[in-house]
Amino acid sequence: MHEETISYLIKNPKGLYVDGTLGGGGHTGLILEKLSSGGKLISFDKDPDAIEHCRKKYASVLIQRNAKLILKNQSFSKACSIAEEFGLIDGLLLDLGVSSKHFDSATGGFSYRTDSHLDMRFQPEGETAEDIINSATEEELERIIRVYGEESFSRKIARRIVEVRRVKALHTTFDLKEIIESIIPSSNPKDSLSRVFQAFRIAVNRELEELEQILDCILPAMNLGGRIVIMSYHSLEDRIVKTFFKEHSVQKVHMNKYKSTSEEANPVPKLKILTKNPIIAAKEELELNPRSRSAKMRVAERVI
Repeated sequence: MHEETISYLIKNPKGLYVDGTLGGGGHTGLILEKLSSGGKLISFDKDPDAIEHCRKKYASVLIQRNAKLILKNQSFSKACSIAEEFGLIDGLLLDLGVSSKHFDSATGGFSYRTDSHLDMRFQPEGETAEDIINSATEEELERIIRVYGEESFSRKIARRIVEVRRVKALHTTFDLKEIIESIIPSSNPKDSLSRVFQAFRIAVNRELEELEQILDCILPAMNLGGRIVIMSYHSLEDRIVKTFFKEHSVQKVHMNKYKSTSEEANPVPKLKILTKNPIIAAKEELELNPRSRSAKMRVAERVI
C-alpha cells in the first residue's frame, strides 16, 4: 500500500509533513521523493536505533542547508508541537504496525517464538513487560489482557500468572508462553499467544494512549486541506481512528427536550473522510509481505 499511502498523503509538494512512525525509513524515503523545493518532512520514532539507522540512510539529505528532513527521537504523540516552530502541518502519516525489526529481534521480547527477556519496549527507558507482569495486581493483569488483547481467557491467565510468580518471578517470553499454553484448551494456542503478547506490548508502550493523544491535538495543528493517513493493524487501533474520523466528519446535533427545535452542537464538520471503507493490502502485496494482511488504512482531510 506504499504508493496509495503517499498519493493520499501528499496534496501540496511544498508542504510540511509528519511521518510519525519512522522505523526503517521506507515511508520517509517515498515522501522525500515527492516533496519539491520548500517542502519539509519531520519523522518521529521513539527507538534510538531507528533514528541512527535513518541518520546514516539519509545522511546526504540531512547535511544539506535547509534540509527537507528532520529526525526526532520522540513519540509521534509530540508531533502537534511542531506547528509552533514550523507552521501548520499538511499531512500526518501513522503506520501503527510493529516493525519486523522488533518482531524478529532475538532480545526484544516481542515474539512468543523466541526465548528472550520480557522487555517489549520500543525505547530503552521505562517499565518493561517483566516489570508489569511481576508487580501488577491480578485485577490489573486481567484488565490488560482483556482490554488490550481481547482475550476470553484473561481471568484464568491473570490468576495463573499470579500463582506462578509467588514461587518464581517470570523473566522470559517462554515463561509467559508456558503459562498461556497451560490455560488455553487447544492444541494450537497461537491466537491466544498473539493476543496476550500484544496486550502487554500495548501496555508497556502506552500505544493506545499515544494514538488518542495525537488525535486530540492534531486538527488545530493542520492546514485546511491537510490529510491524516493512518494504517492500523488490530481492532483496538482501528476503532479509535474510525471513531475519531466519524466524530469530526458528521454534523452533531444536540436535542433539547425542552424546546421544539434542535440545537447544533457541531454545525460544521472539520473532516471529510476520503476512504469510505478502509483500504487493505492487495493480493500481490500479501504474497510479498504476509504481515500486511491485517493492515487497514483510513484517510481523512481537514475541511475547516
